[in-house]
Amino acid sequence: MEKKRRSELLNKGWEESEIKRAEAILEKEEHHDVFFSKMVFWSAALVIIFANLLISLILIPFIVVFDNLFLYIIVVLLAATVGFLYNFLITDIGHLEKKHHIIAGIITPLLALGNMIVMVLVSNRFIEKSNVIKNQPHNPYLLAVFFGVAFILPYLIDRLRKFLRNK
Repeated sequence: MEKKRRSELLNKGWEESEIKRAEAILEKEEHHDVFFSKMVFWSAALVIIFANLLISLILIPFIVVFDNLFLYIIVVLLAATVGFLYNFLITDIGHLEKKHHIIAGIITPLLALGNMIVMVLVSNRFIEKSNVIKNQPHNPYLLAVFFGVAFILPYLIDRLRKFLRNK
């Protein structure tokens, strides 16, 4: 407890033993809050990874059928939607340390990029083996970059907004 707060409590007639007991209770509560926040963080991370996989599977038919502009619009919209969910889940968890935000800001988008590259490669193989579909194979890295940028953009905008607000 802060010295100023401790002296205020002593001036109000609190005993030293009462102050120590209150500190112990507050510290115990904070430890539980941190533990549950970490559990919620890792659960949210798993939900986002699952959502990325689901979005990638949903995108396979679109990747196979559509070409260029319309495909990129669909990819950006779906990635931004999952990105908003990701931002909502990660930023509203209290008691997260800086390392958790670094993990959230780096590892999850990298997994999304890798997942998208694999899905585009699978779609390209399907296009090449199909006699009916006359679509050209897509650049997996370009689509993955569009997906990754649209996915992480809501999170980065929110972090920037909070940084500027606290400045």
